[in-house]
Amino acid sequence: MTTKPYDVNAIRARFPSLANTLPDGRPISFLDGPAGTQVPQSVIDAYRDFFLHANANSGGAFITSQRQQQVEDAAHRAAEDLLNAPKETVKFGANMSTLNFQLSRSLAKSLKPGDEVIVSQLDHDANYSPWLWLAEDFGLTLKVIPIRTSDATLDIEAYAALRSPRTKIVAVGMSSNALGTINPCKEIVRLAHEAGALTVLDAVCSAPHYPIDVQALDTDFLLCSPYKFYGPHAGLLYGKLPLLERFGRYKVRPAHDLWETGTPSFEGMAGTTAAIDHLAWIGREFGHAGAPTALTGRRADIRAGLQAITLYERDLTVHLLDRLAEIPGVKVYGITVRDQLDHRTSIVSFTMEWATPTEAATHLGADGVQVWDGNFYAVNPVEALGLTERGGLLRVGLMSYNTKEEVDRLISSLKELAKASGVQIG
Repeated sequence: MTTKPYDVNAIRARFPSLANTLPDGRPISFLDGPAGTQVPQSVIDAYRDFFLHANANSGGAFITSQRQQQVEDAAHRAAEDLLNAPKETVKFGANMSTLNFQLSRSLAKSLKPGDEVIVSQLDHDANYSPWLWLAEDFGLTLKVIPIRTSDATLDIEAYAALRSPRTKIVAVGMSSNALGTINPCKEIVRLAHEAGALTVLDAVCSAPHYPIDVQALDTDFLLCSPYKFYGPHAGLLYGKLPLLERFGRYKVRPAHDLWETGTPSFEGMAGTTAAIDHLAWIGREFGHAGAPTALTGRRADIRAGLQAITLYERDLTVHLLDRLAEIPGVKVYGITVRDQLDHRTSIVSFTMEWATPTEAATHLGADGVQVWDGNFYAVNPVEALGLTERGGLLRVGLMSYNTKEEVDRLISSLKELAKASGVQIG
C-alpha cells in the first residue's frame, strides 16, 4: 500500500460528468451526492462492454449467455468484497427500498401478533415504512428509538429500555441521509441480539463514506445502494446465509435464487463491479500503509480506499462548517463539535433565517451549485426537529470528488443571496 497523498484532481479526472457546465459555460458543482453520485468512466465502459459482448439472459448454451454469467458472478464477488461478506450472502435487487419491503414480508412468517419491531426516528423512510406497514398488517407493535434534537444522535439508553422478550426485529440506519449522524451500530446489534432479535441495517449513506464489515458488525441483514457509491441504480441485500435460506420464499418456481426472483439488471451488475473496483483503485493509489486491516486483496484495497475517503471528506466537512459560520442566520443541524466529527459523515444540512431551503436551492442551482432541499425521505427526523412546516433543510453532500473550491463557491453564492435579503456580511 502506498502513502501517496490523496489527489482529488486525479479522482475527478475519472469522472467525465464533472466537466458538465451550465448553458452559459459556468461549471457545475455536484454537491448532491447523497441522492446519487456521479460515476467514473469505468462504470460507463462496463455498461457499454456488457451490451456489446454479454447482452443475454442467464442459462443459455451460447457464448453471450456465458459471458453474462461471468458478469453476474463477478458482481456478486465484488459486492461481497465491499462488505467483507462471506460468499453467496449478497443479493442484487432494484433498489434498497424494494429489497427492504421484500425482506420485511419474508420475515413476517416468523412473527406473531404482539411481537415487537424497533425502528429509529433518525432513519430514511425506506427503513421505517416497510416495518410500519408490516406492523399494521400483522398486528405487531412498532417502537421508535428517539433522537436527541440537540445534536441529532440516537438515544441509545432509550433504545436499551425499549427492548423486551417480544422484540423480534431491530431496523436502524448506520448513518443519517439527512443529518450525517453515524450510529453506534455494533452496540445496537449487540443489544438486539441480547434480546433475541434480528437486525437490519441501512447502509445506503454509509457505504460511500467509510468501510463496512458485516462480519465485524455481526448484523443479520444489511442493505445499500451502488448508485450512492459511484455506481448504477441498483440495490444490495446482505444476509447471514442460514437466514437467507430460511426466509427466502417469494419467488417464481424456476428462479435459481431465493431472493433474486426475476431477470435482474445485468448491466447494473457490471457497473456495480466497476464502481467497487474504483474504490479499490483509490485504496491502491492513496491508501495509508499504516491502516490496520487483516484483509487481503481487493477487500484490503477497498477498506484502504474508504479510509482515505473518510479522512479527505472530514477535512472538507471542517472547511464547510467553518465557512458556514461566516454567514449570519445559518443553523447547522447534527454533530458540529470538531473533535466529534468521526461520529458523522460529510452530509451537512442547515437552515437560514433569510431564505427557505427551496429558495436557497433554487438560487444555488441557477449558479451551478447542485444541492437538495426538503426532507430527503427522512420524514421523521425533520419533523422531530420542527422543520417540516419551514420546508425542511438545505443539504450539502460532500463526496470523494468534491473540492474546497466548490465549498467556497457554495459559500459565495449563499452570501450573495443573504446580502440580497438584507443580511450584513462581515
